Amino acid sequence: MDQMKAESRNWFKDFGNYAGWFVIWGALFASVFPVTAARLNGTSFWAVKADQALLGAGFGIVCALTFTLLQNGFNRARTKSISWIFAIGSWAVISMCIALASELFNAV
Repeated sequence: MDQMKAESRNWFKDFGNYAGWFVIWGALFASVFPVTAARLNGTSFWAVKADQALLGAGFGIVCALTFTLLQNGFNRARTKSISWIFAIGSWAVISMCIALASELFNAV
């Protein structure tokens, strides 16, 4: 019984820490994008910036979840190089998935 408990994985270990960092960076990077005239249609500049930051924060949560599962599943020793590969890979893959999904929804 003790051996089975020792072998079980905590899939969400450190999720809060990772989520905090990914949300901060996601909101920061998303709010750097310029505001176009089409986005300002009937709203203010700061409302568009707040919208960008909130979408970036949501993106950060998805990246943090992906990174946490990869980290706790495949990098339990917390090797720095593998952690960086997972972090950058999570960011890139989620970005590509969102870009692909937005293209598919715009085509409809």
